[in-house]
Amino acid sequence: MSAQHNPGRPGGPPGRGQPPRDPHGETVTKYWPGYLKDGYFDEAGNLRIEYVSREKVEPLVAKMCEDCAGLTSHQVRRYFGHCRALETRLKGLSQEEKAAHWKQVQAEVKKLDIAAADGAAKQPTPKIPELFHDFIRRNVAAIKTHKDFLCGFLPHFEALVGFGQVYFKKERG
Repeated sequence: MSAQHNPGRPGGPPGRGQPPRDPHGETVTKYWPGYLKDGYFDEAGNLRIEYVSREKVEPLVAKMCEDCAGLTSHQVRRYFGHCRALETRLKGLSQEEKAAHWKQVQAEVKKLDIAAADGAAKQPTPKIPELFHDFIRRNVAAIKTHKDFLCGFLPHFEALVGFGQVYFKKERG
């Protein structure tokens, strides 16, 4: 069999006639201009308040839940649970130990993007909305250090989970 180009899945392997996906469609920056542009922390090293504020996070999670695929609390908690397990591996370590252990944990953080890409690409119905995939993808790319993960991304993700509870699609029976 010869491989043929499939315009329905840009950059991906040949598929079964999936509809084309706009790679610039549902992105976090469409709803939150400048998202993560300056990182998680301000000049003093404090978490930027917008990453845990209702005014910024709640509209974003509401948009994620409008998608036809919806977003369930189970789906979000699967990703969040993975992060909490990684947090547990780093907690209680000295700063030097965290830095040394970070390379192992960082590989596990990168796997979040892999899982989100897979979930968003499922056919015929994606398991997660493209906007949630973009949220995970952008945050994984922004995480460079254990501080980014523990003090930047985790509180931000926790805010998304908390503010999203009223929006998440009900689990299937």
